[in-house]
Amino acid sequence: MILDFTEIPQANKGGGLQDTFELFTRDFLQLLGYRIIESPDRGADGKRDLIVDEILSGINSEVTLRWLVSCKHYASSGSSVSDSDEINISDRLKQHECDGFMGVYSTLPATSLAGVLKGQKHHCVFDRERIESILLSNSDGLKIAARYFPESYKKYLIENPLPAKIFGKIEPLQCAVCHRNLLESDVPGLYAWLSPEGSEELKYTGIACVCKGKCDETFFSRNKSIKDAGWLDIEDLKNPTLWLRNLMAFMNECREENNYSDKAYKEMKILFTTTFPYIARHLTQKEEEQVDHIIQVGLF
Repeated sequence: MILDFTEIPQANKGGGLQDTFELFTRDFLQLLGYRIIESPDRGADGKRDLIVDEILSGINSEVTLRWLVSCKHYASSGSSVSDSDEINISDRLKQHECDGFMGVYSTLPATSLAGVLKGQKHHCVFDRERIESILLSNSDGLKIAARYFPESYKKYLIENPLPAKIFGKIEPLQCAVCHRNLLESDVPGLYAWLSPEGSEELKYTGIACVCKGKCDETFFSRNKSIKDAGWLDIEDLKNPTLWLRNLMAFMNECREENNYSDKAYKEMKILFTTTFPYIARHLTQKEEEQVDHIIQVGLF
């Protein structure tokens, strides 16, 4: 679990925050597209925390399904929600003129409750796993997670970093062959130093950024007058420590020998500039391990 539901105050502690889980449920269900009919309130509620409508659209008509929502926040104790916690479900549905029962729980439903719910025509349960999966799957869900789970959200961002908007917008780094954005997480790419074929002098005339595999083979088959004078993974330039190491190596080469043409030098600057937003952050645990390994083998 990434989200720690104990960050939401317990309902039995008072202090003005005892309704927080119900308010979270309201915002969560609104995110999913439910229409709030009755919001959380204090006092006798007839064993309902919210009432929401779900609009089911067909080809020729719409059907409204009204849900009675029950919130159970047992994260602090870790207890599951049993049938004794959800009594008289059918009577409650009838009292509030609802079509279905919905449980929103910060733990899990017990087997005894699952058996009771099977007797209902319409029932739905959002447990902690399902809630987390939905919240972390889109930007609006992440906003709710940040509001109700601030500490968990901070840890999530460290392990799932987003590029910083240093330049107002995130610039792509396009493959020289297929033009895909090489900075996307599912696009493995490399950058290669280019040197004239047959030249004994080490002089870089350009930098090629391409997808690994077919695209880099295609690039060099199209440009037979140049050769690959070495390459590195673009993913390395999204790791803060490795980005800095490569920048220092580039600067040292420029100072020691004039190996770069004006064009190659400009292209290296573009490469470092476009990857910089990805490294202006903390290291993830995986990246820390990657850096430790590189230091151990003497490559840093």
